Amino acid sequence: MIRYPVAVALALGVVSVSSLALAESGKPSGLALGLRLGYALPMGKVGVPANGAAVNTSKDNLPDGITGMVPIWLDVGYRVNPSIYVGGFFQYGFAFINKDNNQGCNQGASCSAHDVAFGANLHYHILPAAQFDPWIGAGLGYEILSASVSGTILGQPLQLDQSYKGFQFLVLEAGGDFKASPDFAIGPFLNFALGQYSTYSTSATNNGTTQQTDGDLTDTGMHEWLTIGVRGQFNL
Repeated sequence: MIRYPVAVALALGVVSVSSLALAESGKPSGLALGLRLGYALPMGKVGVPANGAAVNTSKDNLPDGITGMVPIWLDVGYRVNPSIYVGGFFQYGFAFINKDNNQGCNQGASCSAHDVAFGANLHYHILPAAQFDPWIGAGLGYEILSASVSGTILGQPLQLDQSYKGFQFLVLEAGGDFKASPDFAIGPFLNFALGQYSTYSTSATNNGTTQQTDGDLTDTGMHEWLTIGVRGQFNL
């Protein structure tokens, strides 16, 4: 007669502990939405158009054209379980042109640049039930870097638009989530993207005449973006 109440009490205790652990870790599976903001440093090479023209390959590194970038990043994915997240990402970055190597930007022209990247990633959460949950991740993607110069240069009106495209072969990530609530976490992240531009396109308008060219890049090499920032994630 005594064993039955004891067994019931033990069962209730197990259920209570399990419920508490589940509440601390949030929903065990389901849709997850994330938003990131950070600052990215460029490294490596861009390449030059393979059009047979003589070019200066000593200034075809990514930092020669771009000094940095502020990316806004959207994550959409699914939590398979509290530890495994699989999803996709879309990034739009506001890039800063290196005006020391672009004289038109110092002569009254308007210069701007942006970087778009999208792809898929996988995250592994190390301590999903803890108040602070460190995580690591990996992925791959595709990138489009665009730059524009518009204005009057040396007395001539000019509109120049350029873009460089290529794959990001490896995206490595690490971060940590502080749980503000069972369904929302925020914390720092570090992202290292390794890629290579392979094609280009150019549109130049001068005195009403537009010339467009596109093709492959030569003197190419790997380039990298190192991003540090803050990420928030909401578990639906």
